[in-house]
Amino acid sequence: MNTESIYHSIANQRLKLDFWQASSHYSIVIIMSIAGLMFVFFPVKAYLDGIVKPINSTPIYFSLVCFLVGILFYMVQRKRLKFMVIETELSSDKLNMIIEKVATEMEWIPVFVDDKVYIAKTQPDFFSGSWGEQITIIFHENKLLVNSICDPDKQTSVVSFGRNKRNVNWLSQEIQKENMK
Repeated sequence: MNTESIYHSIANQRLKLDFWQASSHYSIVIIMSIAGLMFVFFPVKAYLDGIVKPINSTPIYFSLVCFLVGILFYMVQRKRLKFMVIETELSSDKLNMIIEKVATEMEWIPVFVDDKVYIAKTQPDFFSGSWGEQITIIFHENKLLVNSICDPDKQTSVVSFGRNKRNVNWLSQEIQKENMK
């Protein structure tokens, strides 16, 4: 994650993805849009080719349904990029210890770590129902910005079976426990 992406993520409280990651993350929206366009394209093409058919409203309804479902998926996928903000007065050393503890317990594999960002991924087994998750933690002032999404560098996945929520909540609970001490 480059400096520009970090600042963009902090400013918008939303994880910034590169082009290919965003394409993967929003692929269900793209698929629904293409399906919706196909239901409109073929009747219009037939009309322009001079093939006169009785007007059938079924393709229009299918097209509308595809576009509405696509919009719904867009809103869901966009919401998944939002960071959970955890405010804390803990030192960076203490936070790093907590993150390492949670990473070990949750089997996160660090892929990028520096003083501002921690990015880890999971490698679940084949029968887990998930291709893996990407966990992003940004250190900003007295806050941690935490996000977990289905791994955008792997095969597209629309559901994580609660793993993303569990990743974020587990870290949040461990930090809250330490804040209480």
